[in-house]
Amino acid sequence: MSAIFLYLLGAGASCKVLPLASEFKNRLPLFAKELKNAGPQGVHRPEDPVWGKNRDNLLAAIEWLAEESSHHFSVDTFAKKLFFLNDHQNLRKLKAALSAYLVVEQSRNHVDQRYDAFLASILKSDITANIMTFESTRHARLPEHLRIFTWNYDTQLEKAYFGFCNDIKRVYNDVVKNDSIYKINGQCGTIQPGHFGNEFFASLNTTNKPAWEEGIQLYNEAFSFESEISFAWEDRTNTILKNTGLTKLSNVSDVIVIGYSFPFFNREIDKLIFEKLSPTLRRIYLQYPSGVHASIEERLKVFIDSKVERIKIDGTDLFYIPDNF
Repeated sequence: MSAIFLYLLGAGASCKVLPLASEFKNRLPLFAKELKNAGPQGVHRPEDPVWGKNRDNLLAAIEWLAEESSHHFSVDTFAKKLFFLNDHQNLRKLKAALSAYLVVEQSRNHVDQRYDAFLASILKSDITANIMTFESTRHARLPEHLRIFTWNYDTQLEKAYFGFCNDIKRVYNDVVKNDSIYKINGQCGTIQPGHFGNEFFASLNTTNKPAWEEGIQLYNEAFSFESEISFAWEDRTNTILKNTGLTKLSNVSDVIVIGYSFPFFNREIDKLIFEKLSPTLRRIYLQYPSGVHASIEERLKVFIDSKVERIKIDGTDLFYIPDNF
């Protein structure tokens, strides 16, 4: 049987561009200051559809999230606190503000170059012939033996893929709707489930002008629709993971872990994932900075059989690709 590879990604996989969960409390105040000074110069009229009340709503939400996050280890910790308090209104506010922040932040930064290099290395080339014009079109596709599970709700993977196709429809079909890719915590950038409009596109298309307008619109419309950021622990019975995510893990032989530390916070979900992987898992590659591996291996003991080969990869300059990929 041919090897099937699962990339398990955590926040460290996007850290060259986006903050780790524990770093949002430092980045959000700076973002709030920039938002306050953004937009047309001069007096902002409250009735302005973007830079009036709507901008003020997002600014207040970002300042609130920055303040609250400063009292917790991470923004995820604060979110879970709201969840257990049944504070659904503020949890929705948190998700909307977080989604708007990620859209703007990604719009003004190029993609984390490691995603870019990874796709350049693994993408396959398909050629479609037009029998009427005798012309052919070349386009990229992901390999069939690749699976991706990511804890990140950013769009770094989609943004990297967009750079190879420049077609939002292909990003939607090849990445967002790809049966081999699963976002454990959902994703940012959408106003309603299944709707990928200007806000989502803005996070993919890096320009010299930050996507302030799209972020403001995304935040203010998020209260009419449910955000697609959906933390895994919100599903008390893990129904979504069991019915959608775990089905993608059959016959996986090799797991490459990048930027994920297996926190106790996520232990229940990790247990389900590795139970599904257990029958066919042969190797697990652990890519971390030097000196981190021992603690990761200790946490992994409860999830994987001792017969599974553990391979330590030092350095984080590029996403590791096994020789037999």
